[in-house]
Amino acid sequence: MARNCAVIVGINDYDEISPLKYAKSDAERMRDFFMQDLGVSHDDLYFFTDDSPRNAQGRKTQPTYGTLKSFLGDRFADPFLSAGDTLWFYFSGHGMPCEGRDYLLPSDGNPRSMPDLAIPIGYVTERLRRSGADNVVMLIDACRSDGTKNAGMGIGDEKQQGVITFFSCSPSQVSYEIDEIGQGAFTNVLLEALRIQGEGNCATVERFYQFLGTQVPKLTQRHKNYVQTPYAIIEPATKLHYILLPKFANLTDITALKNDALKAEISGNIELAEQIWKMVNAASSGTDSDVFDAFMRLANRQSTDNPQPTVTIKAEGSKSPSAPTVSPPVVPKEFKREIISRETQPVQEVKNNPVELVSAKGIDYQELEKLLKSQEWSKADKLTAKLMLQVAEDEWLSTKHIDAFPCEDLRTIDQLWVHYSDGRFGFSIQKKIWLECGGTIGKYDYKVWKKFAAKVGWYHPQNNDWRTHYGFMNDTNNAKNALTASLPFYVCDSWRRWRWDGRRSSWEVVFSAIALKILLCNT
Repeated sequence: MARNCAVIVGINDYDEISPLKYAKSDAERMRDFFMQDLGVSHDDLYFFTDDSPRNAQGRKTQPTYGTLKSFLGDRFADPFLSAGDTLWFYFSGHGMPCEGRDYLLPSDGNPRSMPDLAIPIGYVTERLRRSGADNVVMLIDACRSDGTKNAGMGIGDEKQQGVITFFSCSPSQVSYEIDEIGQGAFTNVLLEALRIQGEGNCATVERFYQFLGTQVPKLTQRHKNYVQTPYAIIEPATKLHYILLPKFANLTDITALKNDALKAEISGNIELAEQIWKMVNAASSGTDSDVFDAFMRLANRQSTDNPQPTVTIKAEGSKSPSAPTVSPPVVPKEFKREIISRETQPVQEVKNNPVELVSAKGIDYQELEKLLKSQEWSKADKLTAKLMLQVAEDEWLSTKHIDAFPCEDLRTIDQLWVHYSDGRFGFSIQKKIWLECGGTIGKYDYKVWKKFAAKVGWYHPQNNDWRTHYGFMNDTNNAKNALTASLPFYVCDSWRRWRWDGRRSSWEVVFSAIALKILLCNT
């Protein structure tokens, strides 16, 4: 599943500047929202306020220049989030411009010595972008005031590349604290926007910005007789339709994202298209078949542009291949002899007894059994992919996920398919056919893969046509006329370009990982 991570800074007490009243409590409210509403874990939440306790490593978390600069430098030295994840950064305190750059002031910052002991927003952005997350959202409630209009002291002029930034006020404005509500105006409306459900929700960047832009001015006009106007910098502009809160997204939101993804495909920006389609998948909870058709298109396009190399698992001490490679699953050394002896073992005979529904992750396989028993192959195929993602606890399968996949669950899924198809379908049946086509456990060859895919009906070599799940099911009358070993298909059709150890690997390499896991699990 997509992961949310949050960095929260709230400063009331400044050494050299007038203190604020509600910055710290606003930060605490944001912390509670991220943890309770977005499900951010303790390990993924970084909290800095005037009296926040030491962190798990025993370091101080008071928001001084040294503490914040060290945190940003150390935590974001290497990527720790993945594609599809969102990183939130919330700052509540003073901010100032200096020499064309915008700065956040830590608790020991001094306006008279700018830019010393001040943190450039551009630096914060640069560090956050190192996280590995697709989406970086900055919420800056700075230039705060108790009522004095410090004209010319606002921030927001400097462009922040590659992130979505919401400022509490436009450049040259200040951000008000309101005693009547005991909060900053911006954060009060911000939390309201984040919690709205139903048709009027603020799930997308566009609606979120519109809500802030209308409600914050109303609030400050009512209490301060002053119009405070939030300001946003959205880079790139395609992120206007991005979905910040997937659980509140509606069909219109998802359709807008799909259109952006298609535009990216047409323009040849495959990386952006893949990123947006992943967001569509997250927003639709993995149920939108258009996502999987899209990734088939992207995979076919990639394979046409870049023919797949032959990839072999390196034995210990062997030389690295000279050509660029896609890494296949690593064979554990303790299993090598066992694999050799079991490669040619026949598939177990179909049992007449019902399959025992065992899961190491508490997954309920009753619905899958029901669909297979009634021979609703297409629905069962899609559900298989969904259940495997639940086991993996992620939105995308990779060779690393397959390597860690519990044997109990893989056996249950495979045995259900084998049992209710009378031995026609199942991962173990596919493994047998793949070996008959010349496949070798621990070795990947694209020619063997194409031969296997042609034999099970996934690939038509005459016109170099890789079948989509939708087309395959239509052509085979919902798999009634399907070839042996052609199902499950959705789990391979759904994800063509995979992430593994930070590199991309193809869907056929992941299939090789499944074949290996089948052997290791003695399935």
